[in-house]
Amino acid sequence: MKKLKTVLFIFVHLCIVLPWLYSCTNDWDENAPLLAIGTVKVIADQNYYFALDEGSKLYPGDTSNIQGYQVIAGQRAFVYFTPLEESLPGYEYNAKIMHIENILTKDIYIMPTEKSDSIGNDPINAVEAWIAEGYLNIKYQFYHSNNQEKKHMLNLVVNEEIASENTRPDYFLLEFRHNAYEDAQLEPGTGVVSFKLDNIMDSIKDKKGINIRVKSLHDGIVYIPIEFSK
Repeated sequence: MKKLKTVLFIFVHLCIVLPWLYSCTNDWDENAPLLAIGTVKVIADQNYYFALDEGSKLYPGDTSNIQGYQVIAGQRAFVYFTPLEESLPGYEYNAKIMHIENILTKDIYIMPTEKSDSIGNDPINAVEAWIAEGYLNIKYQFYHSNNQEKKHMLNLVVNEEIASENTRPDYFLLEFRHNAYEDAQLEPGTGVVSFKLDNIMDSIKDKKGINIRVKSLHDGIVYIPIEFSK
């Protein structure tokens, strides 16, 4: 019951902070699917489970609603599910998966100096950031033209050129970069992106956290510190 309440909290929290991604009703329906954020963990072949950000494991016991879903190890996703009555040893949830919405999942980019301009530096807001399951996750906002053919690029980079700007020496400095590819800034858009921490583990092992530099939409350069969990 404690785990279920945790996922219910995640559902309500996402309804509040991610209204642009999901339609959430004001009246709670006990038969409505639950929603959680997780990472795909491959067991063997196409057998997999989700490691949820709140620490539990969710096994997709019934995938009839998502036939054809491409299983990719390490893929981050929003998972809609309903718990099944039959429990499964080793998993907090055995569930029927109603829908999976993949989250853009990328590596952190170690940026050479000569690539600084080509990677883009258009304004973007980092509305919220958190670390879970070895990923740094950023909820972002930028302006766009609503033209589906116009793709924006997002990167989290190690940029040696800004190392001297880090006012928190106990925190590892990263830069959140956005390339709008000259798309017209007509309306706001928001989403979530996840970055693997694998390739900077040696650099952050003795740090207290990560300091994210962002060229924001309205406030210029801002820094968002994230402390590692104890």
